[in-house]
Amino acid sequence: MEKKLNLLMIGSSFCYYYVEELFGMLDAVGIKANICNVYYNGCPLEKHWNWWKTEEAHYHYFITNENGRVKTAPVNLQWCLQQQDWDVISLQESTGRIINAGADTHLEVSKVWRTELWAYLKERFPNSRHLWHQPWTYQIGTATNGYVMESLQQQEANAKQIRDYALAVCRELNLERVNTGEAWQLVRREYGYDKLCARIGKGENNAGDGYHDGDIGGGQYLNACVWFEILTGQSCIGNTYRPLYMDDPALSPSEELILMLQKAAHEAVAKRKESN
Repeated sequence: MEKKLNLLMIGSSFCYYYVEELFGMLDAVGIKANICNVYYNGCPLEKHWNWWKTEEAHYHYFITNENGRVKTAPVNLQWCLQQQDWDVISLQESTGRIINAGADTHLEVSKVWRTELWAYLKERFPNSRHLWHQPWTYQIGTATNGYVMESLQQQEANAKQIRDYALAVCRELNLERVNTGEAWQLVRREYGYDKLCARIGKGENNAGDGYHDGDIGGGQYLNACVWFEILTGQSCIGNTYRPLYMDDPALSPSEELILMLQKAAHEAVAKRKESN
């Protein structure tokens, strides 16, 4: 039987939308994979920890491979962990929790949740790669839960809080960091492009919701590029996979946008190595 890369992402919807693009990029270089999501919308570490302790079945479990994407729900974390011999396991924290509390404060608040949960994951899968997913912050103009993203400077400040938290957690728990959020800020800062959340059929002019990674805006593809480089050690630049959105293929990212996102992801991953 052909060996596959078994990847488990535990988190919120921020670890969900770009999976098909990641599978396509891996497949383009001959890497077969089972990419699996264990997620609940907006789920913070506190809930992951509570549901693990109580074995509550609230999660959606998606497996994406050459057969497409299949969902099982509701399930608990224990069931999900039994589905594969996981090569890679990742976890994330809610961006809103970090931004609202501040990185330093939330490091203290969340200490028990992350340390106990990671101790369990590492004991169950001692030979796995253990990753911390550092996601992105909202698009300018986004209003959610009384919070409004007003400027690039505010984006940068929020992204720094998320980055500082991720760096501290990775050093404390000896985890690798998946810095998708830094790639987003590089695109915004260096290329002046803040449409990464744009999605087919979402809002006026396909604007998206301002915080989920978009398909036609390139956020999903950018995230896939970062994950691809970290998982494989290969450059994403020149990867032949291209997302094609069947609802309207004309809205698929242009070659110009693809190249820009590849370069940004490659640069962000290179900078990650300097700061880890």
